Amino acid sequence: MQKSSNHLCQQLSISPLAACATLIVSQGVSSAQVYVAPAYAPPAYAAPAYVSMSDKDLPYYLNGDLGLSILPDFQNSSFGFPGEFHADDGVRFDMETGYNFLNAGRLTLAGEFVTGVAYDRISGVWVADSPTSLHGEYYQVPLLVNLVASFHANSFIVPYVGVGGGGDCSFASIRSPFYFGYSTSDQVDPAVQAEAGVRFRLNPWTEMGVGYKFLADFPSHGDYVPTHAILASFTLKF
Repeated sequence: MQKSSNHLCQQLSISPLAACATLIVSQGVSSAQVYVAPAYAPPAYAAPAYVSMSDKDLPYYLNGDLGLSILPDFQNSSFGFPGEFHADDGVRFDMETGYNFLNAGRLTLAGEFVTGVAYDRISGVWVADSPTSLHGEYYQVPLLVNLVASFHANSFIVPYVGVGGGGDCSFASIRSPFYFGYSTSDQVDPAVQAEAGVRFRLNPWTEMGVGYKFLADFPSHGDYVPTHAILASFTLKF
């Protein structure tokens, strides 16, 4: 009887320890079953949405153009004789100061004043369809007011077109090969201009680009004088 009683007491003393161990193991198993490590997901790439920068254009700008001046053959009688003049390719430099008065989404409209100088060397003169030995220089100083529309295709590329009108101050000097006498002509005539090109925005304050200009001068003597120009440009906004 005593032995049986001791055995029962031993069982009762071990049972709480077993119960605790069982509880700890069960909790560990339960936790292991509930926790699931998240699967790795690479970051999703989304193309950046277009953000128009036309509304960030500063209102005023100063633009400089430098490039090639191409003066086709033209007729003129302001030197005391009617003749046809041939000019070599020359150089043109322009300055434009403007104001962006409209920013509408991807479109910007600006008004600007243009001046500068174009130089072309006159290498041949025909009088009555006969070549002569005369040659000289031909200068033009445009004084124009332009309307320019810029299209913000994206935040970097900015195509533009423009038209304008005003006056063209021209000066020409014609002389013989030995400089024995020369004749000059200076006058201010009505003129119109059209232009197109593309600029590349470096930051909100500066742009660089390339463009084409067509200047038409309408002198009182002879046909109109067309001048083509291919120019590189630099723009500073403020």
